[in-house]
Amino acid sequence: MSIPHPRVRLTVGTKLVSLIAVLLISSIATLVYLSTRMFIEDNTALIQQTNADKASALSIQLRETFDSQTEKMRILGSLLLHGAGAEAVATPEQRQTVVREFFSKDKDFIGAFVFQRGPEGKFAVGAHALSPELPEGETADSLQGALASDPDFQTEQVGKGEVLITTARLQDGSTAIAVSIPFIQVAQGSGDGFTHTLTALLKQGRFLKVFAESDVVTSYLVDRKGRLLAHPDSARAAAAENVSSVEIVKQLLSGKFNNGQTSYLDPVSKEVKLGAFRTVGFAGLGVVTEVAEAKAFEAARRVGYRAMLIGAIVLSLAFLGGYLFSRTITWPIKLLMEASRKISEGDFKINLKPRGRDEVAHLSIAFNEMAMGLEERDKVKATFAKFHSKEVAEKVLSGELKLGGERNSAAVFFSDVRGFTAMSEKMDPESLVKILNRYMTRMVRVILSHGGIVDKYVGDAIMATWGVPIAKPGDVERALRACIEMRLVLNELNQELASEGLPPLRIGMGLNFGSLISGNIGSEERMEFTVIGDTVNTASRIESLTKEFGTDLLVSQDVLSQVPEMFIVEKAHETRVKGKTEPIAVYKVLGYYNERREPVLVQTPYSSYKAERSDKVIHDPQPAKPAAAKPQVMTPPRPAAIPPAPPAAPTGELTVTDLATKTPHELRAAALLAPSAASATRPSPLKGLRLPGAPKKTASPVPTPQAAKKIETPSKPSIIIPIRKSG
Repeated sequence: MSIPHPRVRLTVGTKLVSLIAVLLISSIATLVYLSTRMFIEDNTALIQQTNADKASALSIQLRETFDSQTEKMRILGSLLLHGAGAEAVATPEQRQTVVREFFSKDKDFIGAFVFQRGPEGKFAVGAHALSPELPEGETADSLQGALASDPDFQTEQVGKGEVLITTARLQDGSTAIAVSIPFIQVAQGSGDGFTHTLTALLKQGRFLKVFAESDVVTSYLVDRKGRLLAHPDSARAAAAENVSSVEIVKQLLSGKFNNGQTSYLDPVSKEVKLGAFRTVGFAGLGVVTEVAEAKAFEAARRVGYRAMLIGAIVLSLAFLGGYLFSRTITWPIKLLMEASRKISEGDFKINLKPRGRDEVAHLSIAFNEMAMGLEERDKVKATFAKFHSKEVAEKVLSGELKLGGERNSAAVFFSDVRGFTAMSEKMDPESLVKILNRYMTRMVRVILSHGGIVDKYVGDAIMATWGVPIAKPGDVERALRACIEMRLVLNELNQELASEGLPPLRIGMGLNFGSLISGNIGSEERMEFTVIGDTVNTASRIESLTKEFGTDLLVSQDVLSQVPEMFIVEKAHETRVKGKTEPIAVYKVLGYYNERREPVLVQTPYSSYKAERSDKVIHDPQPAKPAAAKPQVMTPPRPAAIPPAPPAAPTGELTVTDLATKTPHELRAAALLAPSAASATRPSPLKGLRLPGAPKKTASPVPTPQAAKKIETPSKPSIIIPIRKSG
């Protein structure tokens, strides 16, 4: 069946111009919208910050003003009651002179009244002072009447310790701010409150100056009931207009926060405004600053209009350019469209042959390179989604890793934090996670620095391997050296925890070597590269035995067979564990031999701890055969088939002076970086000790205290460094 052709055929050039137009229109519209929106958001954030800063500055200024005024009020009250100033002012005439001088220096003071509690608990005026510059007709009685006219003026509340600020209408029609504070208390700590209160009348104009009119930002002061005390519009302030219905004032009066910001609709002007508030911290007062959105975003709208105009000009030029050059690129565009279709179907085998040397030809070459990159990226993307380790990923990309796994010989490491469950019950989860992250970070850093690969984390446990997916010479030696360094690193971490008042960590480490299966475990949709086998299970059991023997590190006979006469070990016991029919022999690692075949014992306060029963160990009902009174230090025999480890660069001998002058990091680096001395000519001081089943050799005595010096400090791990005798 033939496909009917449309009556009006759109050419590629027309489509190209249309596409350019659509793309330009959408991109320009998006650009204009985003730029305008971003400008508005940035401007909004700037305005809100400006509002908040201004409200904060005004609140600080007002708090200082009120603190200063209350201090002056107390001085004036003391003069009126013949208090602290009575000694300096001997006669009433002299006190009156001081009062007049007080009012002359601060002309914002209208008057002050001292209220005294009567026998029935009610307060009455006991003393007063008035400014000489009172408005005509204003008297003490009229001022008291103005105070009493405000129902919020309650001297009884002030007598209970509250600070009140109210307004008072004067005879000349102006408004004064009345500040009432507790003055004299009955007795220190008495529950009867205050016997005297002090009320001062201040001119409202003093506060109106602080809240003067601004071009953009409007600020005002409200009391605890939302009434205006100061406003750029003096008429609203004089009328004590209640603005508690404004959203920003509602948030202020709620008392949940001492500052805040919001956008709201002003119920009076019907304008959307951006507002901020800040409490003064005195008598429930608050400062509010606001700005109208229309003023704030006027510049943003101008930017939007200009962007639209520029977009229209660019769009017109694009139409013209697309029409003029459409015919010269029609055929290459068709080829590119066909190639794009193949790529969309997953076929990355694209080989466009460019014609000419113009930009379209370069585009064809770039398209070929892009197809090659997409093909490679598709392969890398599919591969890296399943693996984590760099070595594993490289082997997968090279095609060497078999699906389902392959047999290898490798060292498997397990570690676990002792008492982690009990620690988690005593500490909050956040602190516990921080400690665990610090511990994991340092342990994993040691593992990676010694060529190991972290296989997985299981809670507080770490599983790592040496020898998979790529085996290297000396994997077992590096694994053992990593275990010893982790012993020292844990000691450093515990010192930091102790300085922070946190409990120390104790760990158990188990190391085994043998045959295992390494490869992909899981499903086709999601797989994980890991190791499985009896060697892995045995390594896990060895780690659990550290709890049974009260030590931080145990290794198997198979591990020692790979590093003959390189490390100082002590046989722990042959123990039956769950999952194994035959008992397994495990060894404590005490240290290593340096390049001169001298024993270096590495110990810390956390290398040994109280032994506990492990649920992974099979305990016989009969008493076990007691161990020897003194544990025997063992070193495994050197198998003839295993080549000696390559010597490392000499690091020099450590002396007692070094221990006193070097830092723990320098001592640990010098000790752990010491190369294996398996091929050294000097005989081992422990040579001759044999393990069960090993060929009998002539035993040499363990180094005596005369041949080695032990240095222990509370803040450093105990390291035994042999000192060569003279002669």
